[in-house]
Amino acid sequence: MNRHQQGPVADVLPVLSVHNLSVTYGDDATPTIVDCTFDVFPGECVLVTGPSGSGKSTLAMALAGIIPRSIEAEVSGEMIWQSSLQQPGKIGYVFQDPDAQFCMLTVADEIAFGLENLQIPREEMPAKTEASLRRVDLDVAPSDHHANFSGGMKQKLAIASALAMDCEFLILDEPTANLDPLATRQIFEQIVALRRMGRTLLIVEHKYSPLLPFVDKVLRVDADGRVTSLRPGELSRTLGRPSTNGEMAVEIGKNHLAIAWGAEMGALAMPRPAGKPLLAVADAALCYGDKTIWSGVSFTLHKGEFVAIVGPNGAGKSSLLEVMGGLLPVTSGEVRLWDTPVGRIREATRYQTIAYGFQNPEYQFLFERVADEMAGRVVGDDVPSKVLAQLAEFGLENHATASPYALSQGQKRRLAVGVMLRDDHDLFLFDEPTYGQDKASEETILCRLQQLQAAGKTVVTITHDMALVKRYATRVLVLADGQLLFDGTVKDLYAREDILQRAHLLDDVRPLHVGVKEDGALVRQSVAATARPVRVERNDEMHPRDRKAAARSPLAAIHPGVKLLTLVYIAVFTLFTNSFRELAVMWVVTLVVTFGLGWCNPWRALKRLSVVLAMYVIYLWTFAANAATPPGYHYENVLWFHLSLYGLWQGLIIALRTFSTVVLAYAFVETTDGTDFVVSLSQSFHLPPKLAYGVMAGTGFLQRVNHELRTFRMARRVRGRQGWWVTRPVSYALPMLSQSIRLSERLATAMEARGFYGKPANHWNGRTYFRRIPFRLWDFLFAGLCAVVVIGVFIAVSSR
Repeated sequence: MNRHQQGPVADVLPVLSVHNLSVTYGDDATPTIVDCTFDVFPGECVLVTGPSGSGKSTLAMALAGIIPRSIEAEVSGEMIWQSSLQQPGKIGYVFQDPDAQFCMLTVADEIAFGLENLQIPREEMPAKTEASLRRVDLDVAPSDHHANFSGGMKQKLAIASALAMDCEFLILDEPTANLDPLATRQIFEQIVALRRMGRTLLIVEHKYSPLLPFVDKVLRVDADGRVTSLRPGELSRTLGRPSTNGEMAVEIGKNHLAIAWGAEMGALAMPRPAGKPLLAVADAALCYGDKTIWSGVSFTLHKGEFVAIVGPNGAGKSSLLEVMGGLLPVTSGEVRLWDTPVGRIREATRYQTIAYGFQNPEYQFLFERVADEMAGRVVGDDVPSKVLAQLAEFGLENHATASPYALSQGQKRRLAVGVMLRDDHDLFLFDEPTYGQDKASEETILCRLQQLQAAGKTVVTITHDMALVKRYATRVLVLADGQLLFDGTVKDLYAREDILQRAHLLDDVRPLHVGVKEDGALVRQSVAATARPVRVERNDEMHPRDRKAAARSPLAAIHPGVKLLTLVYIAVFTLFTNSFRELAVMWVVTLVVTFGLGWCNPWRALKRLSVVLAMYVIYLWTFAANAATPPGYHYENVLWFHLSLYGLWQGLIIALRTFSTVVLAYAFVETTDGTDFVVSLSQSFHLPPKLAYGVMAGTGFLQRVNHELRTFRMARRVRGRQGWWVTRPVSYALPMLSQSIRLSERLATAMEARGFYGKPANHWNGRTYFRRIPFRLWDFLFAGLCAVVVIGVFIAVSSR
């Protein structure tokens, strides 16, 4: 078939046939997807829509084989894939959450991961990487770390990774969720280009209007999990097109932009300020390291306002909201709440006034059941009727006993909003409260926010939905290019075409005009063609300068596997020392390896290991106060303790033995590229890739631990559950562990979606490797020298 042919070809066999498919999770009494039947033909673009939480993602993952291969569920019925789609990597999958679908850390490694599973020769990978990046118009370096990309850039990288594998069937699960209008438009343009290239597509999407002219079939998933097959024209008649739903008709002329609204423009006027401001931001600036995110920001908020903050991804909107909530201090300027600097207000008092909703609702969850989360306490099996009524308001009454983390993305958001609205506050700050919602759920949330405003409360929400802004906002703040570009009414904003275009606020509703070159690259005729997404680098995501020094050290040049075995060898000898003299010599070896060969920064090491050191101080006290003292040794009785120098000395020896292994482990982590280590386990030591890469899935949380801990602390502060500082490490331990498990599971699922199953996962030679980690002479010299030095010194000291 011609790859550039538009639409499906008649009289051909389907690439996928689904007959009476039902999917049931765990102990659920009812299936999520019920008796689903349809066909997908080559070259078709299929749209999947329906209410939030209806099972759209479940259907998509079942079609990709992720269910039940990676996610456990009971599947009945029949799915027949074309034989070519049954090979690893032939079905591409782009997840809803940009951060939940990456397997590696850099652009080149990410794209190469899928190619490795297809056993593509290493020499061909750079060209395929470059071509796939060009197809999605993503101008980044192969060595770039995608953790610093905007949401739109991450989604484009995910699509590029699927295209590099030359997948025949591409599934995109809400690819524009939480993206700004420019990034949304770019993803839509990519979808249109893929269709014109003859790709078979299945797209789960709520914001589907611009795509309808390019869709061949619609699958409507109802709230009960039943799937109806429609034509695009039938979708409009089924759902209706109410003139007041906030949709816009946009016509682009040569020199002007005409917008026709379903309701009168500017129907909601900005209330007149009365009394002193509720919140005032004065000449504020925010910097991360040496990078300025925004500066010169000034505005005031009064009671009864509904304020929308809009602007591109990466402009610093979430950071501004954190500043307004007192969660993040400004670099310069001032933020005042009720005319008092927000940082001087006790947290308990501050968050009686302020309610805050994070972009990721999972950060706010404190309990393991939905009913407990809504109630703010453990309610037991007999859920109070008041709590059930609150859940019913947000369509969650049937999930009272479920885990909040098992809900769909849209349901998690509704639960988080419902919990915020449970208590009385003066200022409500929401970060994307309506993302992932269908129209009905969105209306439920927004009507509740409007009721708050009518009651004199102040509502501030970050959003990319300009239809929402038009219908509900009394005031708009436009943040872009490091500054506050606009502060005024919606009507005044739409009179400023320069601001609309500069901040790309309407790019997602402009007509799509996309062409495709012979090499698959996009040709655009839109104002978004030359626009570049914004990158924001957070200081907790960047590599510190002293870490770079360790990465260039002689120890960093050693083969990761050889290095690990050598350091374990040194640690074992240290653990078997019998005297302080032997221990001192082994500590000299440890320090030479860590700081002499590893170039680790001592102050950084002390800071990172301070918690472990504190544990060893307690350990020493335990020995000094409780160790049995042999005859002839003096001890002092203090209360119920028996303090002795003998106990202190023995505790010190044992502590130094074990702590040396901690220092060596730190040296390994600081001087070892995690990807190199994982690859070497399989490539050099022939471990099954599933086992080797399982290490990466299990430790993937470590790459984000600083960011996760920071956000988790802020969420606890907002909900008044931060606790006493002494008990915080204990109270944080279980939630952080649960989060690490969830992230590891998502990473494992993302790997399988890239073809990492079957032979590529179970046999070390069942895949190729983009990175080559060979053994070199220096590796063996290092290991041999360490062995000789340790044994020689150990014998010399022991013989004295």
